[in-house]
Amino acid sequence: MGEQAPLSIEQHESFDLLEKAEHERKALPDHEHTQQEKTEVDPLIRIANARSEASVNSQESNPLEQFTQQAAQDAAPVTPKTINRELRKITYKRELRHIQRRESAPDRALSKVIHQPVVRAVSEAAGRTVSRPSGLLGGGIVAFIGTTSYLYVAKHYGFEYNYLIFIGLFVGGFAIGLGFELVAWLVLAARPRAQA
Repeated sequence: MGEQAPLSIEQHESFDLLEKAEHERKALPDHEHTQQEKTEVDPLIRIANARSEASVNSQESNPLEQFTQQAAQDAAPVTPKTINRELRKITYKRELRHIQRRESAPDRALSKVIHQPVVRAVSEAAGRTVSRPSGLLGGGIVAFIGTTSYLYVAKHYGFEYNYLIFIGLFVGGFAIGLGFELVAWLVLAARPRAQA
């Protein structure tokens, strides 16, 4: 612990000033010494005041800080008020490429085929119409009941079972399920108008 940190240039200068002031005070006679103490401010206080004034002046007039602040204000990011179709498309493509880079080669190839605009448009259209839950439920119920009955009749009377009957019953049940959904939607849509 006997080591001391090296002194900075400012500290050397302040110590030199203190030593000089102390030396001058010792050199003066006693009556002048008391007179100087009354009129002169303590050198440590003078040095502290000078440093604080210098730091305030340097902060106010630092051109680098002023330039940095001005550049930050000028380069404020311009945020779009609305997200338009083009911005969504660009974001979608970037995200898709980012995800595809992480996939294995077969998955990446399949992803590139699936995400083609034509395939995507067909899939979206089919998703809105073909995969209606009410249609699938109706087609499943009608196909199950219809093929079970048809199988019983075919075994009981001894004729051959036709597998195309299942597809016909499913399509018919799908149409019935969509019909029920349409009727329910019309009834529910008409109720708020009648109550208002």
